[in-house]
Amino acid sequence: MDLRKMYYFDATVKYQSFSRAAKALHISQPSLSNAIKSLEEEIDGPLIERTTKQFRLTELGQQFYERSKGLIAQFEVMETELKELAKGENLEIRLGMIESANYLFSQVIIAYQKLHPHNQITLIDTLYNQTVRQALLGLNVHGVITNQHIIDNEIKSELLYNEPYVVLIKKDHPFAKKEKITLADFAKESLIIGMPEFQTSAQILRVFEQENITPNIQYKIERFEMIKVLVEKGLGIAILPKNYVSQNLSDNLLTCTVHNENLNRNVYLCTMKDRTFPKSILTLFELIKKMG
Repeated sequence: MDLRKMYYFDATVKYQSFSRAAKALHISQPSLSNAIKSLEEEIDGPLIERTTKQFRLTELGQQFYERSKGLIAQFEVMETELKELAKGENLEIRLGMIESANYLFSQVIIAYQKLHPHNQITLIDTLYNQTVRQALLGLNVHGVITNQHIIDNEIKSELLYNEPYVVLIKKDHPFAKKEKITLADFAKESLIIGMPEFQTSAQILRVFEQENITPNIQYKIERFEMIKVLVEKGLGIAILPKNYVSQNLSDNLLTCTVHNENLNRNVYLCTMKDRTFPKSILTLFELIKKMG
């Protein structure tokens, strides 16, 4: 069976139209129609209903579509892997990464570039659970550094390190003189937090909920850097990952430990289980595993 015809059929289903699919494939509509008819002859059955104006698959067509999608995906993975293995070097390595791992990963890049100076590294923000999964399964990235524990039959999730959350304050804040800070101390403080849909924020809010404490959230900010700016301006305090705020901290800011055993997080390296990588990419993964 011709893989090209599978691609044509997949595009026809995707666009729900022979004309739109033909345009996307840069072929004529008669050529596309003939390819689908040829496919139906090979299978010995109709794939698309031709008795209605609305585009509709037959039961056989639906079954074929589900099976062919998997075969096309496998072929694309194989094609990508073989091209990378053939090149070995001069690769573009694409990694998804949480903002808070920036400093630690910069140390990895320094070490890696000494070993493989011809490889280019592209870093992409990955903030949502579904974004991580889609990026990996879609081959948009080789791996992802994330604080989300992805449980998926196709994805391998390896623990890199565990880190505590700390409270970020101005140096003149009353917390600076406290011997012991607990979550109860946050009740009357203006709290600056990341977006609730982010894993970091969701985890922090869950710990507050476990302690039956309602935090006084004044600002919800997407980027950690902006959170630091607002804290420095005296607009509130924030709870952030220790590895993120322990580096390049302004002279006006300091961090304090919060006494709560649940206020910490794991950070993982996620990759595709069955994907084959060149040695130069595996070397990068090994350096990442040592970064904690």
